[in-house]
Amino acid sequence: MKLRANLLLRMHRPTETRRRQSANGADADVARITVYVVNYQRDYHLPIIEEARLTLFGDHKAADVVVGVAALSPDYLIEVDAIAVVDG
Repeated sequence: MKLRANLLLRMHRPTETRRRQSANGADADVARITVYVVNYQRDYHLPIIEEARLTLFGDHKAADVVVGVAALSPDYLIEVDAIAVVDG
């Protein structure tokens, strides 16, 4: 599944890991995740998104919402926005 490969690849990019570490944040600090998906179909996309979330965050379950959109730029199929709450 192309979407699954793209989602898992984007969620495990080294630059994203460095960004989290530079903010002194941990996966458990993520409070909310918004996932934007082009042409979202719940029965098809939600299991893929959930698998990626479990792979990345394990048992930690941040508040999340999935939003179907017509298009993303530049030709992305998915975009993930995460908000973390960290001390200091």
